[in-house]
Amino acid sequence: MGKTFKKIAFPLFACLLFLINSTNVNAQVLAGRIIVDNFEKPGKVNSLGGDFGAFADPKSIGHCYLFFVQNKDKDVLGKSKYSLYIQWDTSREGAYGGYWTNLNHLNLRDYNYLAFYVKGIKGGEVFKVGLRGKVDSSYETKILINDLLAKGVLIGWQKVTIPLKSFQAIKDWSDVNFFSINFEHSFGSGKGAILIDEVVFEK
Repeated sequence: MGKTFKKIAFPLFACLLFLINSTNVNAQVLAGRIIVDNFEKPGKVNSLGGDFGAFADPKSIGHCYLFFVQNKDKDVLGKSKYSLYIQWDTSREGAYGGYWTNLNHLNLRDYNYLAFYVKGIKGGEVFKVGLRGKVDSSYETKILINDLLAKGVLIGWQKVTIPLKSFQAIKDWSDVNFFSINFEHSFGSGKGAILIDEVVFEK
């Protein structure tokens, strides 16, 4: 990898996606943005007060692990203290895994975009971005990162901005519950690692 990341003491998550506390919380709203997570407080809670973690296929063919990282080479975003490091292996047939964070019934009627920053470790990493509406939704729109970034994931930080209308499975924007990053053998994720930071909704 060429650089040494300081991995902060933090439990590894390699579990199935599960439903968590659905209590409404006050969103962190700043200058027309709702901050989902900026990863500045290591711990298993996002900036909305919701849980987050990793998931993998039930047969554990694949895996996904999460770490908070900081290092002197400034691989964290800008002036951030921490960024989230996601490491996965979906190199075997049938494998999948990923990262999810709970939005706690977030009302996004007045918002138009989902945005976050991503940095590849080697470049060319492949994943899909998902957004789920109601908790009991049976379908979730997932968008391939290569359809969002003209040059794909690079080894420098890039901002990803996605119009919410792209997530066509969501019919009620007053009740949005999960953001996810998904890796699968079926669309060529293989194994690798990325850094993400500043997950927000924007007007």
